[in-house]
Amino acid sequence: EQKKMKFSLDKMSSLIKAVNTYTFKPSLFLLVFFFSLSGAVLKAQGTSDSSSTFTLSWSTKKLDTGIYWKSYRGDDLFDSRQSINLVELFLDSVSTGFKVAFLEDSMTKTSEFASNNNALVAVNGSFFDPDTGGSVVFLKVSGKVVHEGHTNRTPFNERGAIGWSAGQPIQIIKKPDAGWQSASFETIMSSGPLLIHNSEVQTFNNDPFHQNRHPRTAIALTNDRRLFLVTIDGRSFQAYGMTIPELTQFLLDLEAKDALNLDGGGSTSMWIKDMTENGIVNYPSDNLEFDHEGERDVANALLILSSD
Repeated sequence: EQKKMKFSLDKMSSLIKAVNTYTFKPSLFLLVFFFSLSGAVLKAQGTSDSSSTFTLSWSTKKLDTGIYWKSYRGDDLFDSRQSINLVELFLDSVSTGFKVAFLEDSMTKTSEFASNNNALVAVNGSFFDPDTGGSVVFLKVSGKVVHEGHTNRTPFNERGAIGWSAGQPIQIIKKPDAGWQSASFETIMSSGPLLIHNSEVQTFNNDPFHQNRHPRTAIALTNDRRLFLVTIDGRSFQAYGMTIPELTQFLLDLEAKDALNLDGGGSTSMWIKDMTENGIVNYPSDNLEFDHEGERDVANALLILSSD
């Protein structure tokens, strides 16, 4: 027991020394302390939950005809503190369209993509190069291939995609055996992992990306033609995030038949027109503060355009 105590004290001492090599910020110290000593909390907890998604206490606001914003903060899901924002679209009732906004060799914030394109709602998009900007997975917008994708990327990163064409509804699709170039949609934003396809849960890797809790962004479609855009906050005492299996279970509870994980972590952002000072309604983690100011620069975003 004395050896264990000495090991814990040595570990604490090393942690404090490491933190003190940087400009001291209490929030940073607490975050590092939390992740160091509570690693078990971040491991996958399975998909059993203490309360169903259906019984959560949601705050709901109508944004437009057939478009609703719902938010939840509490500890009634997966035995953990969660901060969730989702936008629900009844596709048969809405007249608005979708757009992928992107930059080929630079980055900007999701809120900038949104405000520059007369959007009503926006979430961050798919994976990108954090140093130079630009997509690192297959991306085609309005018939133009923006990026072919990297052959050395881990396959789960673009196993699925959002796709649509003029006059065709938005869909979540699985990567064709012949590759994304063989898909006929005019706009394709690939991402991954693909969570649910034709009502079947997909298989997931046993690695930290999938099995640890992180902030997440996702899109889902149901059989009755509802679309969900979802952000899950994380990396905070106020919001733990979700594993990929937990995110999948959450979307199943929303009756998703198809669902796709988008870029997450510090990129996770949801913007809604005029809802906050900067439009961000979730709590992005990139500034290590639980506020609306921690947006990360990204290379692309998925927009719901305003009907105005």
